[in-house]
Amino acid sequence: MKSSDQIREYAGKQFVEPALHGAGTTVSIKSGDIVRGMGLKNKTPNVCTALRSKIFQNQYGLQLIGEQGPPSGMSTTVVFTYRVLKPGQAKGTESVPSKFDQLRGIAKTLFKNPGDWERSIQSDRRNFYGKTGAKRAGKRG
Repeated sequence: MKSSDQIREYAGKQFVEPALHGAGTTVSIKSGDIVRGMGLKNKTPNVCTALRSKIFQNQYGLQLIGEQGPPSGMSTTVVFTYRVLKPGQAKGTESVPSKFDQLRGIAKTLFKNPGDWERSIQSDRRNFYGKTGAKRAGKRG
């Protein structure tokens, strides 16, 4: 098992599951508590990365809502605060694409035939100045 998997499992068992049984709506985890609890040396960045990961959030039905600590975000003093999602909500968050991802493929049917894009660009370049602008552009040089 990878160290990141072990870190996520430890954090889940020690911090998330007790909060879920206590009907809490938020969970806070200090990265230093994981480091000390697991007896890790020089693994603080791994702990912070594992606690920040979507894998951890999806696995335990959490949403990261806050992070407090130094600007580097890689310290034993970093505290991660999560919102506990409802059971149906946790799975739904995985499949909801970001606004950026929703743009993917938006123009896939715009240019159907090979060469359409190139012809479109050439046409735009020819007509960029319009009829009067073409005469002026020709005189310049």
